[in-house]
Amino acid sequence: MIYSTIKNDFLKEYPDYSSDIHNFTRYLETQWNGSLDDETFAVFFGGINVEFLMKSLIYFIKKGNFSSKSKAKRYSSALGQYFYFAGNYTNINKELYNSIASNRLRKDSYIQRMFTYIERCDQLAEITEQKALIKEEVEYILDWTNQQLDNPEWNDPTNFRKAMASLGIKLMLLYGITYRELRKLDWNHYDNKYGFITINGFSLRLPVNLSVQLKQLKDFIDNKKICNEQNTIFTDFYGKSWGNITSSSGIPDYLNVLLNTTSITCIVKYGISQLIKAGISDSIIKKLTGASDKLIHGCIMQKDEYLKNEINNKLV
Repeated sequence: MIYSTIKNDFLKEYPDYSSDIHNFTRYLETQWNGSLDDETFAVFFGGINVEFLMKSLIYFIKKGNFSSKSKAKRYSSALGQYFYFAGNYTNINKELYNSIASNRLRKDSYIQRMFTYIERCDQLAEITEQKALIKEEVEYILDWTNQQLDNPEWNDPTNFRKAMASLGIKLMLLYGITYRELRKLDWNHYDNKYGFITINGFSLRLPVNLSVQLKQLKDFIDNKKICNEQNTIFTDFYGKSWGNITSSSGIPDYLNVLLNTTSITCIVKYGISQLIKAGISDSIIKKLTGASDKLIHGCIMQKDEYLKNEINNKLV
C-alpha cells in the first residue's frame, strides 16, 4: 500500500490530525527526493525509526511551527497513532512499531522519548493539562451515580437523563473509554444474561452492582419503548442519541455541580490511569478506549504514590 493511500485512509478515521500529518508529509518531501506515491516508497517507509520522527519534531520546533508544548505533543501523538495505524497495512520498522505499542511507563517507549524531549525543550511554552480525578473525588462521584441508578424513578425525563449520565460516568471510570467511543455503544454490545459488555472488540465483565443497575435500566427502556434506529444505549428520554458535543449527555453539568469542573477528560484519565497501573500495554489501551497518545500520556499522575510504588516494585 502506497503512502498516499495509507495517509488518506488514516485521515478518514482521524480527521483531527490532518494538519499534523500534512506537516509530516512536508518533512518527508525535504528528506527524500522520490515521489511519495511511488511503490518504492515502501522501502523508505520501512526504515523510519523513532530517531527519524524525533528529528521531524525538532525540525518544526526550530522553524517555529510549534510554539507550545501542547502543539508539539499533538504532533507526536498524531505520528504515533499514524504509524500504529500504518503497521496494520504495510511493513514498518518493527522497532518503531514495538516502541509505539509498548507501555508508556517504559523509558524506551516512543511517546515517553518524544514527550520527555518536549518537556525539556526551552523553546516551547508550558501548558496546563486537565488532571485525572483523585480517589476521593471518584468516591464522591460514585456515591452520586449510585443514587441515580439505585432509585429507578426514571419516568421523569430529568431523572432519566441523570441515570444515563451516571451510567456513562461509571463506564468511563471503569474502562477509560472516551466519550466518542461511549456514544457508539448499542444494546447489541450488552449481554444481559451473563453481565458482559463489548467495547471495541473486548468482551468485558461488568462489576456485580453495575450489572444489576444496567439490567434495571434496560428493563425500564424496553417497557417504555425508548429506542432509535441505531439502537444506541445512550439516549435521552425520547430516544434521541447523545450528540458529538459532550453537553448533550448532561455529564458536564453534573460534574460542575459535584466537582466544579465541566471536563469529561478528568473522568477518562482516571479510568485510563487504572489500566496503566494494571500493566496493560498502550496498544490495548488505545484499542479499548479510543484515546490518543497525548491523552494516555496525560494519565500518568506525578503525585500518584501508588503508581510510584508499582513502578519501583516492578523494577526491583
